[in-house]
Amino acid sequence: MRVKRREPAFEGDHLRLVRKHFETDSGQEGVWETVEMVNTYERGAVVIIALTKQREVILERNWRVPLECGVIQFPAGLTDRKGESEEETARRELLEETGYLAKELIPIAALPLVPELSPIEAVHFFAPDVEFVGKSSEDTDPIKSEVITVPLERLGHFLMNLPENTRLDLRVPGILWLLERGALLSGGG
Repeated sequence: MRVKRREPAFEGDHLRLVRKHFETDSGQEGVWETVEMVNTYERGAVVIIALTKQREVILERNWRVPLECGVIQFPAGLTDRKGESEEETARRELLEETGYLAKELIPIAALPLVPELSPIEAVHFFAPDVEFVGKSSEDTDPIKSEVITVPLERLGHFLMNLPENTRLDLRVPGILWLLERGALLSGGG
């Protein structure tokens, strides 16, 4: 398959809708509508899997307007500052959103967020032994998140018993599984 032509259909403050005209290997033509983020750099986003010195996983409960409920997710952010590396963005976003400082960031994987809808990828970083230093005053996100710390040994129970009106971002257990298999994380249950 190959994309033959891109055609902008709509651009708002945050999103751009693009029609991608494509041709299959057998010569059949089609159009697929995709969503892109406006004003992002690199691959588009970062996700931080942070573990405190007390072996607590840092999660966030974010209100997501499309779902009209809270979603349990890892701290994350868009790569929306020109010239800032993905690692710098991850460090800044973790501090702004949670108040935790990452001294070390280990790149885990760059994964598509919603591959059937958008080309945006998120670079996932593991941040062991983060330290609480206080929330940054730079957080300008209008939708504030609730920071949740869960002891690693209680994480499975927490994820299976979420608060009412809360959904689980399936990337959370998926990335935790990758970290366990890569011997970076152990003890979740």
